[in-house]
Amino acid sequence: MSGTESTNDLHGSIPVYKPTPYDQIEEIYSTLNERFNSRDTLSLAYRLYNLKQLAYLIQDNEKRIQHAVHTDLNKGGFDVNLGDLWPILNEIDLAIRRVEDWMKDESRIWDAMLSFKSMRPRIKKQPKGVALIISAWNFPWQLTLIPLVGAISAGCPAVLKVSEHAPSSSALLAELLPRYLDPKGYAVVLGAAEESTKLLEKPWGHILYTGSGNVGKIVAAAAAKTLTPTTLELGGKSPVIVSSCADLKIAAKRMFTIKQMAAGQICIAPDYVLVVKDKVDEFIKVCKETLDDLFPPSPSPYSFLHTPQSASMRNDNDLDRMISYIDEAEQKGKLVHRGELNKDTRRLGVSLVRTNVNAQGESGGLMEDEVFGPVMAIIPVENIDAAIKYINDRPHPLALYVCAGKRSVFKKVIDETWSGSATWNDFGFATLARNLPFGGVGASGWGSYHGKDGFDTFTHHKAVLEIPYIFEPLMSLRYPPMSTLGKTLFKFLLCSGVGFSRPTSVEGEQGKLRRKKVVRWMTGILVGLLGAYVGTLGWGGQRA
Repeated sequence: MSGTESTNDLHGSIPVYKPTPYDQIEEIYSTLNERFNSRDTLSLAYRLYNLKQLAYLIQDNEKRIQHAVHTDLNKGGFDVNLGDLWPILNEIDLAIRRVEDWMKDESRIWDAMLSFKSMRPRIKKQPKGVALIISAWNFPWQLTLIPLVGAISAGCPAVLKVSEHAPSSSALLAELLPRYLDPKGYAVVLGAAEESTKLLEKPWGHILYTGSGNVGKIVAAAAAKTLTPTTLELGGKSPVIVSSCADLKIAAKRMFTIKQMAAGQICIAPDYVLVVKDKVDEFIKVCKETLDDLFPPSPSPYSFLHTPQSASMRNDNDLDRMISYIDEAEQKGKLVHRGELNKDTRRLGVSLVRTNVNAQGESGGLMEDEVFGPVMAIIPVENIDAAIKYINDRPHPLALYVCAGKRSVFKKVIDETWSGSATWNDFGFATLARNLPFGGVGASGWGSYHGKDGFDTFTHHKAVLEIPYIFEPLMSLRYPPMSTLGKTLFKFLLCSGVGFSRPTSVEGEQGKLRRKKVVRWMTGILVGLLGAYVGTLGWGGQRA
């Protein structure tokens, strides 16, 4: 393999999108498995080469990528960089610096019983095998290549099944990938449900799928037939809680600058807002003022109909679904703000719907389905406890947002709810944090990736023990017939026993924990005082 020059393609045309033939899928699958079986992908040099080449694929072709995404989704160049390309480069940068450490065996000697400490207990990191990455259309580069960074880092070849709903981006990636990465280790498959079904019939080292919950169930069921482990990134409804102590103006500005990205077609976009009811009227007023200020009506270039920081709806069906939410709310007298609309470009501004208190009696798609667009329900609630109950009565969200002036409110919410991620006073940034796992819980998915978590996702953690023949005199004690001495000795070696007193109550355990905390605190003070005293003696000796 050698470096690929592509500077001449910076402004090249977008290739034609053509589904991958079935016989070619079979050939790809065989080729990648042969590469994995050759053990070439295991070396650090191989991983670093392909990671670095992936970065240069992006750098060399930035303009072509921007053009492709604009063709697919009508996004501007900066939005493509922010949402698609920079996160990939950040992941590659981290992986290149850390993958050598990630690959190393992990010692487990400290928690081992005495009898196991001499057996070199450790975890050996090994790639799971050829990976299948099925990505989504809304961020076609990020959602494809960040999982690929994890697979490359782990030493896994990978097939990328990219979305037919972003045909320009998918076709461009299919052209570029074999020019930069090992073509026998990484491949792109184009197509729709039929091609995905063909791929899912095969056993894989790991499958990572990003998309809807309904398709996620199909992927999980197919993977179960071949006993293939999976990571499912499924989205769902990501709620916002606005407390009485929140700065409403800041909350609205931060919320809408994220909600407008990709026209709200983001799995972690704010889906609905739970507002303590004494602040609802003021919050709605601030939201309308913020929208008019940040995104003034057409013909302003900052209008939702024109700004490159937004996007078009994926297709006419998605746009019609948004319009149906808005029209239904207007008929019921609950529409408090209607966003601008241009059906020809499938552009739509943010619309706001006010529901009944606690959404009592509310139903329909806006309340029950993932919105995935620029319509947002504002739900008055009695208090923070009511907001927490509302969230916990529904499927666990992928992302949860809390707007509050007091950190204690945020802590209460995250302690009492379950979600893939939680963010205080801002939106969407958890997906950009390469040092944190990105993933859902329950209905919003399982498993995670990004950074080391991406490496771990595609890595098998093999338990390793070494028991040399020198231990035979001890091990032979288990051979039948076992003596009483042998049984006693084996219990001593293999059972830690009960080395603590019988607990009396939960309150009793709480008391012990408090006393332990006080002892640690007092010990720290004594050690600090002793250190200061010894230091004083040292200075005194120097002065003498």
